[in-house]
This record gives sequence, C-alpha cells and structure tokens, in this order.
Amino acid sequence: MIHERMVKEQLKRIGSDFKFWGVSELRELPKVLFEGEQLNHVINGRYTGGFATLCATDQRVLLIDKKPFYLTLEDIRYDMISDVMYNHRLLNATVLLGTVHKSIAFIGYNHGKLRNMTNFIQQKVLEFRQRQDQQQMQVFTDPSNLSAPVQNLVQLPEPTSPINPYKMPVMIRRRVSRFY
Repeated sequence: MIHERMVKEQLKRIGSDFKFWGVSELRELPKVLFEGEQLNHVINGRYTGGFATLCATDQRVLLIDKKPFYLTLEDIRYDMISDVMYNHRLLNATVLLGTVHKSIAFIGYNHGKLRNMTNFIQQKVLEFRQRQDQQQMQVFTDPSNLSAPVQNLVQLPEPTSPINPYKMPVMIRRRVSRFY
C-alpha cells in the first residue's frame, strides 16, 4: 500500500485529478497500487456494472467500481490481455480488453484520453510479448541449459518461431441440429 499523497501527485502529473465523479474510486487507489507502481492513464466511464474508473499503470490495468455497499476490482495483467479493440463514435468511445476467460467493454466520453490509454495498453502488451518471445528463443537456442552428457547426445533444431499461446487457434465445438 502506498501513501495517498503519492497517488495525488501522480494523478496531478497525468492530469486526472477528478473533483466530483470518480472520487470514491480514486480513494481506493492507494489501497490497490503496489509499491513503486506508477499511474500512466486514468479515465472515468461506464462498463456493464455501471460507472467505474479505468487505470493503466506500468504493470497492469485496473477497473475500479466503488459503490456505497460494494467494491469491484478487476486486475488485468498485461500478459493476460489477448486483444485490445478501440471503437470511436460521435459522443463516446469504447475500449474492449479481451482476456482468455472474459472481455471487458469500457465506455468513455473523452475520446483523446481513451485513445491514448488504448495505445499505451497496446504498447505494453507488445513489449511484454516481445520480451517473452526473446526469453523463449534463448531457452531454445542456448545449449548451456542442457546438462553436459546430454549436450553430446541431443542436437537442438533451429526454432522457426517461438511458441506463443495467444496465436494458437481456438477449437470450439458446437452442436449441430438435424433440422437446421
């Protein structure tokens, strides 16, 4: 848990110090953020559960929904995000964050801030995937990972491409009616 003063300084730095809407969500930030975690983008809007605040930090994406009798927190790490989609309309814009298990549609009314947040999230996901691909490539090509007797017996093939679980096709079985 970090100090509330540090969170307020970060919010002022990024220009997201709300005065009316979203104050209760911002009060939850010091309890949710890790030590050393930096806020990069914060925006208010709606999702399926009602009004909420979407925060993008250097480590994860947070959806905070604080109501009088309950609190909803969605913690989405950048390694869990499989796709990011952005839709822009006349009055609002939507960002859709897809994970393996579910997707979150967040509607914001500040097009510019939501677009910048979407670009930031896409950049972080890309950086994580590139780092992960480099680590996998090092594991496959580094013969020092094998023990000495096994090095003489096993010749590692050159990998054509690193394994990425997000690029694998998804098999869906659907029941087909006889009368369809």
